[in-house]
Amino acid sequence: MTAASAPSTPPETTPDAAVAAQDTATEPTLLAAQCDEKARMLWQEGLPADAVLLAPSMAATPMRQPGNTWAMLVLAADVLDDTDPDREGEVALFAGCWLPDQPQAAVCEGDLVLALSAPEGESPPDDEVDVEMLLAHGKRWLRVGAWEGVDSRWPWTVAVTAAAIMELHVEATEALQPLPGTVTGRPLRGRGGSGGLVDLLAARLLHAGEEFIWDRPGHGARHIARIHSDGILVLADGRAYHNPSGALTALGGKCQNGWKAWKRTSDGRALSDLRAELRTRRGLPM
Repeated sequence: MTAASAPSTPPETTPDAAVAAQDTATEPTLLAAQCDEKARMLWQEGLPADAVLLAPSMAATPMRQPGNTWAMLVLAADVLDDTDPDREGEVALFAGCWLPDQPQAAVCEGDLVLALSAPEGESPPDDEVDVEMLLAHGKRWLRVGAWEGVDSRWPWTVAVTAAAIMELHVEATEALQPLPGTVTGRPLRGRGGSGGLVDLLAARLLHAGEEFIWDRPGHGARHIARIHSDGILVLADGRAYHNPSGALTALGGKCQNGWKAWKRTSDGRALSDLRAELRTRRGLPM
């Protein structure tokens, strides 16, 4: 159970020769270049290809959400700390993905989402947006932040709060759980009912000993972890976490949604996919 080199093949990019052949950069060429750069960065950070990259900006900032979506699930919020005084407070990464429907908070503990809407009024300006931040906690979607009439720089404003909430929730979750050393040999003792690893084990959607990976090609690493019978994720160096997001943070992923990042080696399914199946089994909305 060790960290190995990650695959080194990035997404296909626009051939340099084709770009150089253009005397004047046309709009399609610029759009293709932006898509290539976005795909490369998502690949480097180990984020899904359908993620929306809010910061750094690769395209126009969304000021309204697609009509067939409920909200945007925050996948990563990396704000630099005081370890680099010259860049302290800089938003290094902020990304999410659109959710088509509102899932039950009871099986999404710790998920953070953003809802975009037009400001109130008869003719709200297209360059302003209201942003609402919700956290799944205690079987409810709690409103933990709101910004009204903000401009296209809203991701840089919101990211700071998102990172702080994600970090605090991970810390609180780990603090509420028994230490790994106290639960050995007593499976499923962890706090259940919120769609955690314990619940996936109880539903036999997970099995003790199963291996999960998190690829970070941009950092040249593939991190490996295994599921323990106590409902914890054990890293290669022996560190154990009840919260998959906490495991990512420990590995240098800052604030990221571990449910979307960790993928089972046997079938490539993310922990979030298994949690969605658990919702289906319980008859809850997806």
